[in-house]
Amino acid sequence: MDIRVVITGMGSVSSLGNTIEEMLYSLNNRIDKYERIPDDRFLTDHKLYRNNRGFIMDQELYSSAKKDEPSTMYSIACKCINEALSNALLNTEMLKKYQTGLCLGTSVGASYIMMDRIKDQINLNKENYEFGRYTTPIMIGKIARKFRLNGTVSTISTACASGTNSIGRGFDLIKNGKEDIMICGGIDIFTELTYSGFNSLMAISRDRCKPLANERDGMSLGDACSMLILESYESAKERGAKIYGEIKGYYTLNEAYHPTAPHPEGIYAYKCMKNALTASQMDIDDISYINSHGTGTEKNDLSEIKGIELLLKNKQAKTYVNSTKGLTGHALGAAGSIEAIICLLSMQNSTIFANGKEYHYPPSEKIEFVNNNKKNVLINAIISNSFGFGGNMASIIISNINN
Repeated sequence: MDIRVVITGMGSVSSLGNTIEEMLYSLNNRIDKYERIPDDRFLTDHKLYRNNRGFIMDQELYSSAKKDEPSTMYSIACKCINEALSNALLNTEMLKKYQTGLCLGTSVGASYIMMDRIKDQINLNKENYEFGRYTTPIMIGKIARKFRLNGTVSTISTACASGTNSIGRGFDLIKNGKEDIMICGGIDIFTELTYSGFNSLMAISRDRCKPLANERDGMSLGDACSMLILESYESAKERGAKIYGEIKGYYTLNEAYHPTAPHPEGIYAYKCMKNALTASQMDIDDISYINSHGTGTEKNDLSEIKGIELLLKNKQAKTYVNSTKGLTGHALGAAGSIEAIICLLSMQNSTIFANGKEYHYPPSEKIEFVNNNKKNVLINAIISNSFGFGGNMASIIISNINN
């Protein structure tokens, strides 16, 4: 039997808000929090930093999470899972009836603790063994115990493709009849480690990021945790749950071209998207919108645009393309999951969301770049791309269940 996999719940925390409702309000009104990084997170006054700002989550929630657990991740992840379960008309007690798994993606999870440990070693000649209590696998196990999950529990760490791959793994497990429900998504709250690392690569923008635009000069980092509830179509209908979209398929590969740069001709970006279409048994004419990885860096954006042009080569009509990192920043291991949620909100509200900035884009016969909210757009299906360091690449296809 062919098992259709649908999304019935969403939960999110990011610079766009602490809930899905707040996120949608921010998207509709083009509100974001590209702000100065607070000193109690880390200092940004060093002369080598290209700027001192990022897409920052609510500071009160951040402080509360840091006080609750030094990695900041556990309580934020639980908050998002609770929202997603409520959204799906589920709770912890109800999950006992189902084989329920958890798949959480993160790129540099628990690096707050790592930085504290290193500073203690350097400044105090002290080894902080508490670090071991807050590693990502331990956190994932703690979450699984809290929600009394009885299925597969996985951590995905494939750089910036982690969030998309976590959804893809959840999709595979349900599609193959191994799980009934999957809680999946990604979390990354950016730290001094990530900010300094990208800054040292000269990959941080001197201002806010300008994805895909001619004016691009680098990326901006952003905080995010976004979780989705996946289950079969039959299960969702039987429960009377709202269906936000259907996952038609996804594809993941490693291009093995360079540790921090994609192939300049975009051939692997093309291959990833093309194989996702094949896995979904869909044609490029079925795709209404491509949510690109679009970090705002020169090499990534040029490569991805070339890959998209190849994909659209034989399509007659232009296809809408943008990167919502202009609204959220690059959320690393959570990028794919927050962008999947924005895609779902786009389909639900017939709107392609954009940052509203008047940038200029490369001429294209195949791509219609979107830089202002475009309303009243019938969106049949979306490709969402996540292309990360180490050649990690993933493309997922989500369709509107009503079409």
